[in-house]
Amino acid sequence: MSAIVTFRQNIIDSVKAAVPELLDVDWYDGLFDEKDVADWTLKTPSARVAVMNVPTEHHTTGEMNACLRVVVVIIDENRYALLDGDARAWELVEKVAILANLNQFGDPNAAPATKVKFKRLSDPALRREGITVGIVEWQSDLMIGTNRSKAREFIYFNGQQVTQVPRSQVTGRTQIELASGAVTTETLDITPEE
Repeated sequence: MSAIVTFRQNIIDSVKAAVPELLDVDWYDGLFDEKDVADWTLKTPSARVAVMNVPTEHHTTGEMNACLRVVVVIIDENRYALLDGDARAWELVEKVAILANLNQFGDPNAAPATKVKFKRLSDPALRREGITVGIVEWQSDLMIGTNRSKAREFIYFNGQQVTQVPRSQVTGRTQIELASGAVTTETLDITPEE
């Protein structure tokens, strides 16, 4: 599977775990309109996660540093009073922003998230329908490709990095002369510790 798709799924899983109030968390392609928002309000509060790429930088190891622009759209609606969805939307936006700040989302090839921005989307048509939309955006850098320096520095066998070497056993034998003049032989097996 694509490293970027896997990273996006890690973000979705992290948002689900950190913000359990969100009833529906899924991905989207980065663009949305009123029809999409109407579909997403079927199960509110909900969130949609998009990962879009911005300029990629080459790295000295031969890998590429994909500077990913991550956008999370949070949708809620009024429930008990006029415009009460606003406070809940801000609360959800804050939770996602705090989660994103300096998070690697469990990927060792990702840098901590930076440039976190968040806002409430102001749209009179959505406000009249009682829908609130919040957006959290940040940048996550993800190294993709093959690390050629690692390939030069480590030993590989059948395409796998060798992490254990064969163990050896040393046998030592000695003769000991006792004070009585007798000679005895002792044998000792030494196996290196792991």
